[in-house]
Amino acid sequence: MQEKGTAPYEQAISVLCPRLREILERVPEQVKTQVQEIRLRSCQPVLLIGLNGTCFVTQAGRVSYILSQASVRASREEITECFHAICGYSIHSCQDHICNGYITLPGGHRAGLCGTAVCENGRMKAVHDIASINLRIARQVLGAADTLVEKLFQKELPGLLLAGGPGSGKTTILRDLARQLSLGNSCASRRVAVVDEREEIAAVYEGIAQNDLGYNCDVLNGYPKGEAILNALRSLSPEVIICDEAGGLDEIRAMEEGVNAGVKFIASIHAASVQELTRRPQAKRLLETGAFDQVALLAGNGVPGRIAQLYKAEEIMDEICGDVLHPCHLHLDGAIL
Repeated sequence: MQEKGTAPYEQAISVLCPRLREILERVPEQVKTQVQEIRLRSCQPVLLIGLNGTCFVTQAGRVSYILSQASVRASREEITECFHAICGYSIHSCQDHICNGYITLPGGHRAGLCGTAVCENGRMKAVHDIASINLRIARQVLGAADTLVEKLFQKELPGLLLAGGPGSGKTTILRDLARQLSLGNSCASRRVAVVDEREEIAAVYEGIAQNDLGYNCDVLNGYPKGEAILNALRSLSPEVIICDEAGGLDEIRAMEEGVNAGVKFIASIHAASVQELTRRPQAKRLLETGAFDQVALLAGNGVPGRIAQLYKAEEIMDEICGDVLHPCHLHLDGAIL
């Protein structure tokens, strides 16, 4: 696997106000490589979220897992200043993204926003008084999907459903699968269409994907998933469609059309265990489309690409219907496949 060092961290914090940016620049290099999120809340301590948990930071850039008087706090004015900078000093032009809860930044980083909603006729039309910012640092992990490509995609193109809990690396693996299938790494190059409703897989910024998805990949950025799948089927002739967190009724119907057209799907679903997966109605609906041949359960131990178990789709359906589930076990590099 390949993962960039401190460059993503430095790029992400460049949008913050001067005082907070300067403090975060003093953080030790090793910590910078591990930070996944920077949480800024009005009048609350600045939090660094990483593989080892949540820590605080002092004016000198020292980090600690214990809150103290020296822990840096973000003022209300600093949150507002950061918000304006994140919007490129044009809040009006970013209002749709703000209402969706986040803004995509150069490099694929995302600023999650929380404030006071302004509603009209039951729909949110604006957000003001931003109170917290969750700066998610994008790191593309090249090779995260190596194990899956080696075991499933070298000779065939199966439909694959990725199941995992929060932070298990579902999006990271989807991104790398798109790249490897597009480039033809260790397999034939495939025509890939990525449905990126939440702008996390490709991280398109001003029309350019910030993440490397290869030369044979089309990105439907910001489309509702169901509509994007149908558009891809009509105009892009994909061999495989990749999307994150599928399961809505529109998406199910669109997938059924794709299956009838001979298209394969790779998608993800929230489920930290096979028991949780079989209890989710979305899992049953997805598997009933016939779009998926394999189900991969992610280990969720903070290492993207680590697979706990691999199941045939019909085995999961048998479990949902009350039959006994028999996973296929194959040990490889600490993963169970």
